[in-house]
Amino acid sequence: MRNVFGYESVRISGLFMFIYFALGSLYPLLSHYLKSIGMSGTQIGLIVSAGPIVAIVAQPFWGMLCDKFKLSKQILSGIFLGAMCASLLLPFGHYFLAFVSLYALLHFFQSGIVPISDGLALHYTARTGIEFGRVRQWGAIGFAVATLIAGLLAEKFSLQVIFYLYAFAQLSGFIFLQGVEAEKSVSSVNIFKGLTQLIRIPRYMLFLLSAFLIFGPINAHNVYFGLLYEKLGGQIAGIGFAFLLFAGSEAPFMKWSGYFIRRLGLERTIFLAGIVSSLRWFWYGNSPSPTAVLIMFFIQGLSVGLYLSSAAQFVKENTPDSLRVTALSIYTSMGLGLGSMASNLAGGIIVDRYGILMTYTFFGVLTAAGLIPLAIVTWIITKKSKLTVLQ
Repeated sequence: MRNVFGYESVRISGLFMFIYFALGSLYPLLSHYLKSIGMSGTQIGLIVSAGPIVAIVAQPFWGMLCDKFKLSKQILSGIFLGAMCASLLLPFGHYFLAFVSLYALLHFFQSGIVPISDGLALHYTARTGIEFGRVRQWGAIGFAVATLIAGLLAEKFSLQVIFYLYAFAQLSGFIFLQGVEAEKSVSSVNIFKGLTQLIRIPRYMLFLLSAFLIFGPINAHNVYFGLLYEKLGGQIAGIGFAFLLFAGSEAPFMKWSGYFIRRLGLERTIFLAGIVSSLRWFWYGNSPSPTAVLIMFFIQGLSVGLYLSSAAQFVKENTPDSLRVTALSIYTSMGLGLGSMASNLAGGIIVDRYGILMTYTFFGVLTAAGLIPLAIVTWIITKKSKLTVLQ
C-alpha cells in the first residue's frame, strides 16, 4: 500500500504536474513573445508548425528506443535535461532561423515526454490498481496553475520568463521522475517486426485515424482561441483567464473518467468525448457571447479531459505490452504531431479567407469525421470480438 498512497504516488503525481506545468508556462504566451521580438504573423505560424513536424519523427523514435532497450526511465531523464537546456537557449534566438532551429531542438526532446510518461504511468496503475485518470489529472492542474503564474510573472518582468519557467518545470520533472519505479528490464524486441504487428491491429489503426481527426483540432484550438475570443467581443486580458478555467476543468473529469468507463465502457467514453468536442467547435463557430464561452468552460473537461485520460488506456489495452511506448508514441504523433500540423495549417488558411468562425466550424466537421472510425471500433469491431469469444 506504500506505493499507492505514499512516496511513489506523490512522485508520479508531481511528475505529471510539472510535465504539463512546462507546457502551460510556454505555449499560451509563445505567440505574444514572438510578436514582441518582431516576428511576422507568417513567421509565427511557421515556428508554431515546426514543433508538430519534428514530433512526427521524434515521437516514434523515442518510443521505439524505449521499447527496444527497456530503459524508459533513463531515456526520459535525459529528455528532461535536453528540453531544459534547449529552453534556456531560446531567449538568444533573436532571428527567425535561429529561433525556429532552437524551437525544433526543444521539440525533439519535448515530443518524447508525454508518451513515455504515459507509459510509466500505465505501468504504475497496472501495479497499484489506481485509475489512470487520477494520475493524469495532475497534468491538468499543472497546466492551469502555470498559465496563471506565467501570465503574472510575464506582466511583472518580461515575456522571456516563460522560458525560465519551462526550464524550472523540466528540472522538477526530472527530480520527481527519480522516485518512480521503472518497468522491469526484459529481452529487447524486434521493433520493425513489432511495427508490422501494430499495423495488423484494426482497432489500433482506426483509432489512429480518429486521433488525427479529433486530437488535431483540440491542439489547434490552443493557437486560435485568442483570435476567436477577440472576435466574439472578449478582452485580451480574458484569454488567460479562459485558459485557466478550461485547463482547470480537465482535472475533475480526468479523475471521474474511471466512473464513465465503468458505466459506458472505454470505447463509448471516448466516443462521448468526441461528440462533445464536435458540438463545442460548431457552437463556437456560431458566434456565442464571450460570457457564454466562459460560463460553459466545463465543456473542455467533459471533452478533452475524458478523451486524454481514456485514449491512453485504449492504446494500452489494444496493443502488445512489449510495444506499449511505441504504440503510445505513434498515437501521440498522429494527434499532437500530424493532426496538429494539418489543423493549424488548414485553420490558418480558413482564417485568412473566411474568418475565425469558419475555422471553428471546420474543426467541428473534422471532429465529426473522426467519430466514424470510432463508431466502427465501438459498435462493429468490438461486437465481432465478443461474438468470437462466445463461439
